[in-house]
Amino acid sequence: MKLVIRAALISAVLHLVYFIATFGIGFIRTLTYEPDIITEADNVVVLQDEVVIVTTGAPFLFVYTFFGITLIAALLLTGVRNRTMRKGSLR
Repeated sequence: MKLVIRAALISAVLHLVYFIATFGIGFIRTLTYEPDIITEADNVVVLQDEVVIVTTGAPFLFVYTFFGITLIAALLLTGVRNRTMRKGSLR
């Protein structure tokens, strides 16, 4: 059970780092953005002429990636534990 909890914590930390990095990059880009009004004045486009229809990703994607990374972390932790146990028994 300790292995599953450690793997879930690793997955949670990785997801948290991902969200913080995504937010931070967007925040820095927003702070440093300077529009070039003079060159963009010639490229005026009526918004009604450009329509884009897209779909967004499902929020359940993060649930799937959370469990997937938890599984990968559990496998890696098991492999590391087995490797250290084998090295300890050889001495």
